Amino acid sequence: MIGRGTIFWLALAIAAGIGLFQVSYRVQSLEDELTRVNRQILQERDTIHVLRAEWSYLNEPTRLAELAQRHLELAPLGATQMVRIEDLPLRLPALVAESAPLPATPTAEPPAEHAPTPPAAKSAPAEPAPTSIADLINRTSLPQ
Repeated sequence: MIGRGTIFWLALAIAAGIGLFQVSYRVQSLEDELTRVNRQILQERDTIHVLRAEWSYLNEPTRLAELAQRHLELAPLGATQMVRIEDLPLRLPALVAESAPLPATPTAEPPAEHAPTPPAAKSAPAEPAPTSIADLINRTSLPQ
């Protein structure tokens, strides 16, 4: 008859063998996955290298200049295209849609003649609007 100790050690050896068997298969599958991931990393590095080479070719200044000359109608800046800052109008002309009168719509606001005017507007004399940027600069310049 087999003793209890022998059965215990036999069961323990079988459990250890099964555990070792499972661990070895798990290690093998992890090594296969590691090999696969390393291959993917190398492929991605090669792809990045190719993309960097393509990018440097596409951004080559001589190639870009030739493409711009072929496809864009660019020309050097002419002397007639330059203006002095004093010649620029202070405001842009009104658009056609903005200059058209608005249709009359009933409003809840009182008419303008009954609206109170702010005290600052009553006491300040009205200055003519500046006609150019130079006028505006002259008005806003600090005294010396």
